[in-house]
Amino acid sequence: MRTLHRTFAVSAALGLAGLAAAAGPAGAAEPIMPLGQVQKGMHCTGRSVVSGVDIATFDVDILGVVAGDAAARQPYILFRASGPAVDATGIGPGFSGSPISCPDAAGVSRVVGAISEGIGAYGGLTALATPIESILGETVDPPAETRSAPALIRSARPLATPLSFGGLSVPVATALQAAARRKGAVVYAAPEAPSGPEFPLLPLQGGSAMAVGLSSGDVTAGAIGTVAYVDGSTVWAFGHPLDSAGRRSLFLQDAYVYGVIGNPIGSEDLSTYKYAAPGHDVGTLTNDAVSAVVGRLGALPRSFPLQVVGRDLDTGATDTSNMRIADETALGLPTGVSALSQVGAVAVAEVTYDLLRGIPLRQSGSMCVHIRVLERRRPLGFCNTYAGGSQGNGPGAAQVADFGSAAGALDAFNFGPLHILGAQVDLRFRRSLRQAYLLEATAPQRARRGTTVRVRVLAQRVNGPKLRRTISVRIPRQTPIGQRRIRLDGAPGDGGGSLTDALSGVIDLGSLQTTDTSTDDAAGPRTVKALAASIAGVHRYDGVTASILPLGGGGGGGGLPGGPEGIAQRARDVYRDPALRLSGTASARITVTP
Repeated sequence: MRTLHRTFAVSAALGLAGLAAAAGPAGAAEPIMPLGQVQKGMHCTGRSVVSGVDIATFDVDILGVVAGDAAARQPYILFRASGPAVDATGIGPGFSGSPISCPDAAGVSRVVGAISEGIGAYGGLTALATPIESILGETVDPPAETRSAPALIRSARPLATPLSFGGLSVPVATALQAAARRKGAVVYAAPEAPSGPEFPLLPLQGGSAMAVGLSSGDVTAGAIGTVAYVDGSTVWAFGHPLDSAGRRSLFLQDAYVYGVIGNPIGSEDLSTYKYAAPGHDVGTLTNDAVSAVVGRLGALPRSFPLQVVGRDLDTGATDTSNMRIADETALGLPTGVSALSQVGAVAVAEVTYDLLRGIPLRQSGSMCVHIRVLERRRPLGFCNTYAGGSQGNGPGAAQVADFGSAAGALDAFNFGPLHILGAQVDLRFRRSLRQAYLLEATAPQRARRGTTVRVRVLAQRVNGPKLRRTISVRIPRQTPIGQRRIRLDGAPGDGGGSLTDALSGVIDLGSLQTTDTSTDDAAGPRTVKALAASIAGVHRYDGVTASILPLGGGGGGGGLPGGPEGIAQRARDVYRDPALRLSGTASARITVTP
């Protein structure tokens, strides 16, 4: 069983006040240097974590101040980095926000800006920094010697856009990264950050590794970057936006860096990046601004618990994953997508893999999802059974898709904010396929309209023995007299897709900015009751339906088959087997009498 993440232990032990004191700055804010004093040829120092939590320094040579065309939002500082901390890898995602300090005329070290943009330079050592005045919200007027370089600015791209997930197994991480590539995005995956002396809770300062977190706990998700500047309880980081979404309410976290993965090419999907995981919760990220992300140390954002519990019905083992999910519903979901949608489906996949300790080709089980909201006494949710095989690179594809559908329905609700109190997912699995196929059916020779007949069914388990079941079928009063056939249709298995397919369908891993193009016809459920019904409709039918058809007529479960004798009966739910999923089709002849 997983243990509760260290974040909660720290919070409980220290309290918010103690946590703020532990994570707060050690001294007064650092002096800064106006952009007008930054000159080409300055020899400066950069700071960033390249391993663990210790801040490393490296040399920075200022190459000049550059500006783009008239549409460019600000000038940048062009620089080249060097030194043991960066020579072998270059600079990439995770370095965003790394402060650069230069000596002034009196030799006093002053912060001039923070690394923020890559320019695709081979080796990744030449990049751009956002001036500290922009980061701190001051107006920036480019100095007279600023040279114009619109092509260079257009090639710049932020370094901290990708999300980093912590605590994932290799198959789940592989599927997640493949799903991201399908959407033209990049996701990083690392082990869960360590606990204990290896990763102590230290005060954040310029150069500290940090994260903007969607979740906290056994499965973490956040954008890894670097602290650019700290003044009292206020923290600036990244030197560029996360999503440019304005007001936010996300976890402000420290981060543990396992190492820097170097790639000299520096392309959009192949670049140097920090192999790191979000860590302790130390505050709230409140502003996703143009030139930086900004937050406050101390009080944590509004969040709710998500617990995913898996039970192995073969061995009796259990696996439990506990998380807290940042809740931005009070802000109207600034990016249009909730953290529950982003993280919950991944947590379902992870618990499935951890529980089964692999990817069995054939598996059966169930999943119940319950989401408690303040606006309704009873939880929103559904319970489904599953019978099918795993395909591709990970387990639990059907369960992930269903959870994503439910979370997506919450995100799309347009008629008032929902205050989520908590979410619970219960998973149960067997390493066998509890499925049988219908072989034949036998019914009485005659039956009167309006009566119920007993149809005897022969079925065979997958790679197992044959079995018999008796299914009661009612002959509707409006059934035409004469020869008919009773067609029984089982439910198909849940195969047909991989975990990558499921994650691609339910997780938005690209830009989270959306344009609202909804109309009245696409507004979705208008009440919480209707929303509950919509989520309950995330249902996988696992029973047998019956249709009364003309002899030789086509059609099947759920349809309206026709025939020369006129009336045709809709498929009716007639049987559910408590132990097996019955699949396939079987028919029996019967003569209907008045």
